[in-house]
Amino acid sequence: MPPAALTAEGVWWRYRRGPWVLRELSVEVAPGQLLRVRGGNGRGKSTLLRLLAGVVVPPKGRIRTPGRAAYLPQLARDLPAVRAGRLSALLRGPDGPDDDRLAGHLATRADELSAGTARRLLLDAVLAWPAGVVVLDEPADGLDDTAVRRLTGVLTDRLDAGGIVVLAEHRPLPLPGGTVLDLGGVVEAEPRVRITLQGDGARSVVTVPPAERDAVLRDALGRGWSVLAVEPDR
Repeated sequence: MPPAALTAEGVWWRYRRGPWVLRELSVEVAPGQLLRVRGGNGRGKSTLLRLLAGVVVPPKGRIRTPGRAAYLPQLARDLPAVRAGRLSALLRGPDGPDDDRLAGHLATRADELSAGTARRLLLDAVLAWPAGVVVLDEPADGLDDTAVRRLTGVLTDRLDAGGIVVLAEHRPLPLPGGTVLDLGGVVEAEPRVRITLQGDGARSVVTVPPAERDAVLRDALGRGWSVLAVEPDR
């Protein structure tokens, strides 16, 4: 029988023969609980999420997961050379994505999607999985305010149903409560670009890292949207 809680017991991790990034880390996340992982750059936030999701196995210590975990990586890399609609159907089923902004990209090859659109595709699939544990690395990156509200609602429902949610985030989601696991270091506010768009009869505001700005603008202009403003997010 799988454990009721998500637990890490005495976990160590390092990259090859480098210094240990995680040392004797232990944490327990009970059903219905939210865990927010914080820490400075290089402190192992993304690594810990991969460990908790079962993507990698620690060389020392143990991870115990209550059933399946749905995992969103920080970067969407190495997607297969199949249509995005086909990949969505394989990942989440034949009903099609819930994210309306993906509709215009389903005929595009998944490996040719912009970084932001690829992450939205994966996030949509992750949220559709009936997993008891949801592990999301920077889930709000590249999402407009409407998508953030939808994401917050889905995660709230998961928590209310006894699911476990683990987040690492520079743009915090408006979820109540939760336990904070601080891995230390100086947490610096990463620069963000705020893009205001007009299209499909509505105005959208997207906040993204500077490296994703051009991809978001190309995507918006390709869909016939108007760019109203591009400015630093203060």
